[in-house]
Amino acid sequence: MLRQLEEQLREVEAKERSSQLEESDKTKFIVSLEEPLKLELISPEDAQKLISAVENGQIAIQDGIKMVEDIIKSAKVK
Repeated sequence: MLRQLEEQLREVEAKERSSQLEESDKTKFIVSLEEPLKLELISPEDAQKLISAVENGQIAIQDGIKMVEDIIKSAKVK
């Protein structure tokens, strides 16, 4: 799960640098929340807030990915 997020983060960062982000990148981000939700690492409410923030441009996709990575990493520590 972490490897997938790290790969997705690299792709998004490269696209942001070249101003080539697409709607599909937001969709990939939303799909990436599926596993953490199933494992109850993030609440549905928090996931929805994160999705809304990314969709509305309040936070960058790469920042959203980093937040999900941090959630997963902190769960593994416990």
